[in-house]
This record gives sequence, structure tokens and C-alpha cells, in this order.
Amino acid sequence: MNEPGTNAPGFAIRSAIPDDEPALVGLEHASAIHHAAVDRKRWRVPDPEAIAAYRRKRQAADPDGASLVAVAEGRVIGMVELVRRGGVPDPGAARMPAPAVDIGLSVAEDWRGRGVGTALMAAAEEWARARGAKRMILDLAAANDGARRLYDRLGYEVHGLMMDKPLDGTAAEDVTKARARGEIVPVLEGELVRLRPMVEADRPALIGVLADPTVTEWWDTRGPENSADELIAGEPRWFVWAIEADGELAGSVQASEEDDPDYQHAGIDIFLSARFQGRGLGTDAVRTVARWLFEARGHHRLTIDPAAANTRAIRTYEKVGFKRVGVMRQYERGVARTFHDGLLMDMLRGELR
Repeated sequence: MNEPGTNAPGFAIRSAIPDDEPALVGLEHASAIHHAAVDRKRWRVPDPEAIAAYRRKRQAADPDGASLVAVAEGRVIGMVELVRRGGVPDPGAARMPAPAVDIGLSVAEDWRGRGVGTALMAAAEEWARARGAKRMILDLAAANDGARRLYDRLGYEVHGLMMDKPLDGTAAEDVTKARARGEIVPVLEGELVRLRPMVEADRPALIGVLADPTVTEWWDTRGPENSADELIAGEPRWFVWAIEADGELAGSVQASEEDDPDYQHAGIDIFLSARFQGRGLGTDAVRTVARWLFEARGHHRLTIDPAAANTRAIRTYEKVGFKRVGVMRQYERGVARTFHDGLLMDMLRGELR
């Protein structure tokens, strides 16, 4: 087999060898965790032993395929798996035939955003061209925006859509409502809370939470109705979830994104009714959204900016992994119509607790 021989700062690309298999199983297991976080309705996390057995079956079924790996200091930090598709076309088939290679990419979390995926994809395309392939093909979860941005940048185009419908009576209202605002806001399951897109039917309960004195002390000074209007309407690159606990709307958590590539990051904000405070629900909600922003949206840095005097919130964010950066003097106006200090906190990929 022709060796891709691609090198990049800090790592090299080569063909996989049998000794790499435990590391490849680990990458596939981590990928399953990532996909289950993105779409729990369609992905699960098998045991590593089951993944290893499944990989052996795949390799036996596709002996002409291959795996390329990225290696840094003797450690496998990424892989791309290649399966050749297409053969002699049936004259009755309407789809135009083209020899193709189906690819599956996985990069270790601590190496994402450092060019590993791009280098592996380039090596995969080189491998495919050497074997007469005319096209590269792949599929990914609709909510996996981080991967989608990579493939868009590399020139991949959407040529079809895979659609499904549950037959157990459950509705996909969360996706339908979110698409109306121009973004897919997935349902996220935490250990203690369920996060789903905010919808119009939430308005009465949402206004009740926003009117809670422990919320108005730190939240929008323009009133509960105004805040509810904005949270329900949403806007591009602003993700708004309702926090559900004990079957009730307990509050809301939001995430906003800066898409300038030179300053790319995401910010989080949250409020919770007094009845649900002190139970770890806020910590779980922030952690769940942070994990999604790192794993599904591909961010390397997150920020949050509580009032400097909001010690309860600051403790919550520190539990998740946020660190204090500095005080922003006279940062925001409170209900007393005076300005108070804010605290800038941030968290880098790998610091999430």
C-alpha cells in the first residue's frame, strides 16, 4: 500500500498497523460518546470490547479498505477509515456511477482544532485518488456542526438528506421549532436536567420564573415579558433552552457564538427559579451545554460573565471548570438602575469538570 507520508507540525500521518488497534478502539469509543451527546435519539455508546469485535467484522467484510492514523510522540491522536464503494454499474440504475471512498473521521478531543482532521482528510483523498476513486463520500449527524464546518471548508457538499420519523408516537417538536429560527437546537440530556428548545407554549411559566426576585436581581432590567419575548423568538447563533426538572420549567440556559475565526468562542448564560436552586441543577445545565459547545460545535474556549457580587453563580461555574479572568468595572446595570461590576470567567477545552 502506498504510504501517505503526510507530515504536519507536531504530528505525522501514516497507515495504521496492527499495534494501533487498541488506540483505534479508544478513538471509536470516544467518537460514540461525542455522537451520543449530539443526538441521543440515534446514537449509543457500546462497550470497548463490543467496538473491537465490530471493527473485526467490518475489516473482514471490507478487506480492500484501510485506516490512516495521525501520530504525535508515539500516540495515535486521530484516524480516518476508508471503505471503497462502487463497482460495475447496473445498466438499469438511474444514479450516475462513480468509484468512491466512504470515510469516517475521528480526532482525539485534546487535538481538535489543531489541523489533525484537515491533514487526515487530505491523506484520505490522496489514498483514494491512487486507487482510482472519483468521489469521497461521508455522512454525519445533522446537529454535528463542528464536523459540518470542517467538511464545508474542505469543499464537501450536501447532495441528499437522510430523513426519519419515530413510529412510537413521539414528536420531534424541538427540531421543528428550532429550525424556524434558523438553527438546530438539540435536546440535551444532563444527569439531573433535560434541556430542550424554548417554545411559545412556555411563555406563562417562563414569565413566572423571570419574575422570581432571585432572578430579577441579576437578570434583564426591562421586565419579564420583554425577556420572554426575546428568549422565545431567538436569533441566529443564539441557542436558547428550557431547563426541565421534575417535569417543570425550572429556568433557561443560553449559548451565544462569536463566529469571527480570529476570536471564535462561545458564551453561556443561565437563570433558575429559586425553587430549583441549591440542588445542583444549574451546575448540571451549564456542564451539559458546555460539553455540547466543545464536542458538537467545536469551540476551544467558553466564557461566562456573572455579576461580581453573585457568589452563588460564581461557585456554580467554578464547579464546572470556569476560571476567574478579571473584574469588569461598572459592567452592567441592575434593577436599582445603577451599574455594578461583572466577573469575566472562561474555560478552555480539556478543563471541563
